[in-house]
Amino acid sequence: MHLKRWLTALILIPFIILVLVKGGRLTVVLTLLAINALAHWEFLGFFQQTVDSARKIKVIALGSLLALSFSLIASPRGQALPLLVLVGCLFTLFFFYLLSYEHVQELVWDLAINTLGLMYIPFLLGHFIWLRYLPQGEWWILWLLAVMCSGDTAAFYLGKALGKRKFYPEVSPGKTWAGTFGGLAANLAAGVLVGRWLLPEEKLVLLAQLAVILGCIGLLGDLFESMLKRQAQVKDASSLLPGHGGVLDRLDSLLFTAPALVYARLLLLNL
Repeated sequence: MHLKRWLTALILIPFIILVLVKGGRLTVVLTLLAINALAHWEFLGFFQQTVDSARKIKVIALGSLLALSFSLIASPRGQALPLLVLVGCLFTLFFFYLLSYEHVQELVWDLAINTLGLMYIPFLLGHFIWLRYLPQGEWWILWLLAVMCSGDTAAFYLGKALGKRKFYPEVSPGKTWAGTFGGLAANLAAGVLVGRWLLPEEKLVLLAQLAVILGCIGLLGDLFESMLKRQAQVKDASSLLPGHGGVLDRLDSLLFTAPALVYARLLLLNL
């Protein structure tokens, strides 16, 4: 498992860096749309195992349109297009269920899952596009990835080695207090050390504070996905990434921290 985990990371990390640093706007957007489609498919699979693929694809198409709307606006400041598209996607979804009233079993449950899916994955994931095209966005995304990946790795190995007391066993049986605090310490260390390299003009105190705050928000995202998997009675979102689970398993904390970093930059750094 550990070998697969590291081999997958060694393949993905150079690809991510290449796309972020060297990729044009089209490459970045297409990559995010592909990630969105895979993660959204995994999410729908949690609760809609018996739903035909065509219905899932319709919802994923709406989600792709929502994620794409973030790329049409260069900056989040004062822009409401994604909110407009979100409302349009929800109205379209509601209209679809009105037409399908007599044909969809457990309609309210099905509608709730699809509504949550739109807001949870494409709407939150779309903030990565905004983050990328804020000033020095590629370096901020690499910094965020370094902070969150360091925390995840430290939490995983320290939890295995030292963890005895469970953090929240009802939702995430494998998470321990030792792993949680170790992960936050790694968030802090990576935020400062990587920040000195990628973002030398930023104050280290600010980067340290952001790293700890984002670590806590990322923990919330991790637990939220664990709660969904617990309800669906699945261990991993899928087996697409050997040693890591599915795409959604790698995105869980980032879906929460990317929007947080976008708005933190707008509020704290006056962009």
